[in-house]
Amino acid sequence: MRALAPALLGALVSTAACAQPFVPSERAAIDLVRERRTAGFTTVARTLAYAERVTGGAFRFGGYRVDYRPDAPFARVRICYRLGIDPPTCGLEYRVAVNPPHAEPSDRYNGLTRDLEHGPRAFLRALAREADLQRQPDFLRKVQAALDPYNPYDWR
Repeated sequence: MRALAPALLGALVSTAACAQPFVPSERAAIDLVRERRTAGFTTVARTLAYAERVTGGAFRFGGYRVDYRPDAPFARVRICYRLGIDPPTCGLEYRVAVNPPHAEPSDRYNGLTRDLEHGPRAFLRALAREADLQRQPDFLRKVQAALDPYNPYDWR
């Protein structure tokens, strides 16, 4: 009987944990990212639509892609886009969970997601910076990307 008690307790705990999943469905994950409020007091979806409209087609939204990893208690939602002459990419990434429902940037301190979180004007400046890099030779782009974390000036 004593050997059965830990096994029974383990089964009850695992059943309770499975009853409240943390990983959202694909539609719920996308909705949480679309409706996330940024520091610019607007949603992610509105910021992306604004960037598409203001850039005159240089920035084109390409959709959402949801990734699940078996060991992670959250889903990753990647925002796909095309900027200028570069091939399409899914470089904006958020982590999403539903218990409690929330979405947060995967990398809060680097990349375009950081600028997206700071509002529409910061995002447009970052897009202009990225488009400006496209005009440089490929070698200089790689050097700039490697040295960017060590730049003491924040040009946002």
